[in-house]
Amino acid sequence: MKNLILLLAMALFHQTSYAIDANKLLDDYLVIKNALVNSNNEESKKAIDVFLSDLKKEAEFKEKKSLIKAVEKLSKSADLEKKRTNFKEVSTLMWQLVKNNDSVKGPLYYQYCPMKKAYWISREKEIKNPYYGSSMLNCGKVVETKKL
Repeated sequence: MKNLILLLAMALFHQTSYAIDANKLLDDYLVIKNALVNSNNEESKKAIDVFLSDLKKEAEFKEKKSLIKAVEKLSKSADLEKKRTNFKEVSTLMWQLVKNNDSVKGPLYYQYCPMKKAYWISREKEIKNPYYGSSMLNCGKVVETKKL
């Protein structure tokens, strides 16, 4: 009986200790997205560094290597326009991570900019385009929604 309890405890610990915190990663991503919406290069740099650090600490998951590579590329972007260009891949990979993840509660909106042919994730239905900032803030549309 003692061994059974020990095995169950180990199994439970193993399961929870390796679960990724997709909500934390999504929150980190959204800070970057909002900094790009606000055209704040300095804030986006700080947020990218936090996101990359948190991402590297996570347990393995399907998109992890690709996401790290995309975020590292994003972190090397010096100016805002390069960051916006490199944000495309990060957004696509993040959507793959969160859209079917039951631990991530919606609503989440997967939005699309036809001018840049690029997607991003938002908690708000209202369009605030990270690829153009204030020059075309409302350019885009919701293409997919993750419900509660």
